[in-house]
Amino acid sequence: MGITLEGLNKQQYQIADLLWQCDTQEQMQHLIEHMPPEYARDARVIHQLMIAAVMDQYTEVSEDVQDLISRICS
Repeated sequence: MGITLEGLNKQQYQIADLLWQCDTQEQMQHLIEHMPPEYARDARVIHQLMIAAVMDQYTEVSEDVQDLISRICS
């Protein structure tokens, strides 16, 4: 499965790559918890964007979800 996250800067793409290499949600959480705070903040947002992108592939996105995604991205 492939997802595309647009609008990320180079550092955020690197964080996304690290997160994508994790096999489980637990590994992702462990990775995020051990990042410096300035990276962990971006990693949490990217993680949520990844979840939303995967969910979008399998379900129709409701207005509530669209609002949540808009708040995360802004």
